[in-house]
Amino acid sequence: MIDTEKYAAATIVSRRDLATDLWVVRIRPDCELPFRPGQYVTLGLELDGRIVERPYSIASDPAEGEIELFIERVPEGELSAPLHDVPIGASTLVRKRSKGLFLKEAPVVDQTHLFVATVTGIAPFVSILRSLRRREENGEWSADHPIVALQGASRADELGYEDELRALDKACDWFTYVPTVSRSWEGPDWGGETGRVEDILRKHADAAGLRPGHGGVYLCGNPQMITNCHGIMRRRGFRDKEIREEQYWPD
Repeated sequence: MIDTEKYAAATIVSRRDLATDLWVVRIRPDCELPFRPGQYVTLGLELDGRIVERPYSIASDPAEGEIELFIERVPEGELSAPLHDVPIGASTLVRKRSKGLFLKEAPVVDQTHLFVATVTGIAPFVSILRSLRRREENGEWSADHPIVALQGASRADELGYEDELRALDKACDWFTYVPTVSRSWEGPDWGGETGRVEDILRKHADAAGLRPGHGGVYLCGNPQMITNCHGIMRRRGFRDKEIREEQYWPD
């Protein structure tokens, strides 16, 4: 028996497949499910008589009316594998409360912000960037300092929001998007940065004027990337409280 006090149904309204193991999906819960940029929702499926659930960061702006998620299918994943097979029009379970404090303090208007992500770790940053752009267009917010987003992936097809973020970069003086791929030889047409995000972190942090006491660093995604980038910024002089983290699986 499903606990209706805890769970609601969420209809899959659209999906966009990027690779065999990556997709963007939009869901419409059958209940009110407010959230802030940087928060996550917990999806679930009833499998073999029990509910299997996992948290997923939200990529949509709270004003959009639907919840967008960027999901990676983990080999033999207990939830992500069956979730990948749920078709448009079908439903999953969703907990009735969003959670997370990752971007609660961003953006501080008098600081430069550096967002660093691997693949699906870009999702919470997409959420806050969409929200900031909407608020800017409505005259509710203006940028005093730049925001730089670095996103790393193995191949270019894993950069799920590349076109959107490049367009935002072009439209907004306050935003810079820097994608990098570590297997550039697999995409001969790639003309951007190469290597892991930690390889280019100091270069772009310094170029943005990020310095201890005058900038916020946000790391999201692969735990090894987070460990490496945290160490780099600590050696740069940043304190732990200036470096905020959201790991997507235990190290």
